[in-house]
Amino acid sequence: MKATLGSRNPHKARELERLLPGWTIVPLEADDWPPETGATYLENARAKARFTFERAGGPALGEDSGIEVAALGGRPGIESARYAPEGAPAIAKLLGELSGVADRAARYVCELVCISADGEEIRGRGTVAGTIAREPRGEGGFGYDPVFVPEGEERTFAELGDAWKDRSSHRARAVRALLAALGAVLVFAGCGDRDRTGRRVLDAFFARTPYQRALALRFPPEPGSVSCVLRRNHKAIDATCSTEVTLLKPERAVVTLTEAWDHGTQAHTWFFFIRRDGKIQSVTQEGQPAPR
Repeated sequence: MKATLGSRNPHKARELERLLPGWTIVPLEADDWPPETGATYLENARAKARFTFERAGGPALGEDSGIEVAALGGRPGIESARYAPEGAPAIAKLLGELSGVADRAARYVCELVCISADGEEIRGRGTVAGTIAREPRGEGGFGYDPVFVPEGEERTFAELGDAWKDRSSHRARAVRALLAALGAVLVFAGCGDRDRTGRRVLDAFFARTPYQRALALRFPPEPGSVSCVLRRNHKAIDATCSTEVTLLKPERAVVTLTEAWDHGTQAHTWFFFIRRDGKIQSVTQEGQPAPR
């Protein structure tokens, strides 16, 4: 998959490529960008995606993100990129406004809009709650990462690094939501399949490599669900393991494997984007960390 990103920011393009294995993300070169005058992240992301689609064709991606600080009434929010020059100047301004302020609550927000080759819009949104540190820490990331500490962590985004961000950042969550929405669009468009072709694709997927053959021992070989047992702290947990296949055009497919436990209230899902001969092209995950 090749998509054009409605942004000149190479950091965002590279991060999205890591989050979308098998995709090539190319930033759009343009000098006449439309003004970001939307009242929401979605409006701005949609405008970027539409502008990019008109210039480069589809698939086109538009992204808008920002940091919202409770003590500042949600600022800088959608103005995050224009709050001050990116990097140290923006961080210094933010910390200056929060000088002496006890409430450091904040959240990162990301909105993604994809315009498909046939002009259909798919969107995904992701948020991460956290706090603003009292001084910058870490060398990784970009933007406000050196001062944002996500909930449940003691380190900043910049200290946690790319591997953590690729699993848990606001942008990672937006990508997972986008992929889930894309899968739903394909199914409702009639690309889903339960016939012999789908079964042949699953046979090829579960037989291709030792890793995929190991998955065949845990998940049903055809669309449906079976009872299975997971283990947490050496205790057996009754669970359900399910398999779904969605056929894409041209010769590609998505195999969705889900483990659900605690009476279905907890689940972990893998989305394998494959060729119909079973070769994995990319994979993404969502949900709770799965027991063994």
